[in-house]
Amino acid sequence: MESPAARLERVLLGVVIALVFLTSISISDGALIIFNDDTTMEDSWAMVFPILCIIIIILVLSLRRAAGREYGSFFLDSWISREDEEEMISRLRKEQSETSVDNMGGAWAELEKVHLERSLEEE
Repeated sequence: MESPAARLERVLLGVVIALVFLTSISISDGALIIFNDDTTMEDSWAMVFPILCIIIIILVLSLRRAAGREYGSFFLDSWISREDEEEMISRLRKEQSETSVDNMGGAWAELEKVHLERSLEEE
């Protein structure tokens, strides 16, 4: 199965195609004027399409650039997982076993021990 980042990349590319189409329509309609100084027909909201398109293209390029890196080293890894589903399931089960309630008692006892040692050192 694909990673969520690969799925998101595909969806974002579809959005980019739609935004490019909307930008071309706004240019042909006269709502977005690029090469002329006469801005009487220009609509200020028409710039939203190319700006969003540029932002999404930067996001897609950053996702593609991070494809070969180790998981956790990229700034978007906390939001968008680049792991395959099998790797993600094994990592989550490992984290779940590390933080289980059974291990909490031992950690609590260690904390109590450290606290008692510090209080005895102070006396």
